[in-house]
Amino acid sequence: MKVTDEVHEIRNGLQRWRPYQTGSTAALCLVLASGCSPSPQPEYLEPAIESTLSLSAGDAVRVQVWREADLSGMFTVDDRGVVTLPLLGERVVAGFELSDVRDRLVADYRVYLQNPSIEVTLLRRINILGEVRSPGLYPVDGTVSLADALALAGGITPNGDPSKIQLIRGERVIVQDLDQATMIGAAEIRSGDQIMVGQRGWIARNTGAVVGGLIAATAIVAAALITN
Repeated sequence: MKVTDEVHEIRNGLQRWRPYQTGSTAALCLVLASGCSPSPQPEYLEPAIESTLSLSAGDAVRVQVWREADLSGMFTVDDRGVVTLPLLGERVVAGFELSDVRDRLVADYRVYLQNPSIEVTLLRRINILGEVRSPGLYPVDGTVSLADALALAGGITPNGDPSKIQLIRGERVIVQDLDQATMIGAAEIRSGDQIMVGQRGWIARNTGAVVGGLIAATAIVAAALITN
């Protein structure tokens, strides 16, 4: 084979290989780029399916940062599902489990603190009304019982009926008779709901008057019989 023929054969071979070379090089560059420059992670992953201990607008969170009183406190979740925290500013929390929120705060505060220890508590902000000693709006830990929530409002008055406790949302009665042993989270109570304690019946509320009336009536009848 002549030298010129060998040169032509080598040139033809290179031309046949060049398209594959270009594709392979591009693929290799893409792999290297993806490995060296990872895409930025979103501030939060997709929210978990809402559960009894996930946060919603209107809730509050009690954040306790160990040895950092200035960073601790109770923070309300606004209608955007956002809380505003010291140093960190706004953080989206609606729809997330408490454990997810805590893990995120630990990661964020680690920029400012060394090995931060943080506790996050979910608080439902509910109106406790009716026959309680101190009716009003109370932030209630979602892991406590209804009895504990009523205790925050001073407990049930003597005229209150423990068997007549309603859960009201807007204008609608959600649960007619709540058991005091029910956990706030298990009852699916939401912030803005009303816990209404009803009254006992008239006779139960006026037992003294009823008994006094019966005694007086008996005395009148007895006197009449003696006279006759």
